[in-house]
Amino acid sequence: MGFPSPAQDYIEDRISLDRLCILRPSATYFMKAGIAAPQFGIMKDALLVVDRARTPVDGSLVVAGIEGENRLCMLKLHPLPCLMNLETMRPLLRLDTDYMDVEATVIFGVVTFSVNDTSCFEFDERPCI
Repeated sequence: MGFPSPAQDYIEDRISLDRLCILRPSATYFMKAGIAAPQFGIMKDALLVVDRARTPVDGSLVVAGIEGENRLCMLKLHPLPCLMNLETMRPLLRLDTDYMDVEATVIFGVVTFSVNDTSCFEFDERPCI
C-alpha cells in the first residue's frame, strides 16, 4: 500500500490569466500595442490589458486619445503633467491639472499587463540541416 504523499494536502489552484489580469471586468479592455517599448517589456503587437478604473500615477503606462487615435504613453506628473512619447522619451502632450476630468478625458486607461508573443523572436543558433 505504501505511505501517503506528504504533499497530498497541498493542492494549488490552476493559474488563471483572467483572475490575475482582470481585476475589474467592466473596466478592463484589451488592446494591441502599435509600437515596441522594450524598455518596458512591451514588444510590437503585444496584447495590453488596460484598466479604465485604475488611477494613473507618475510613471504609469497609459493609453491616451491623442489627435483621434489611441497612443501608448507614459504619464509624468513632475515637474509638469505631460504624456511622454515612449519611443523618444520626450513630452508628447502637456496636460492640464484636470487631466482626469471625465468630459475632457485624454487618458483612456492604465496599462496593467502586457502579453508578448515570444515565439516570433526565436532564433535557432544551431539549425539542423
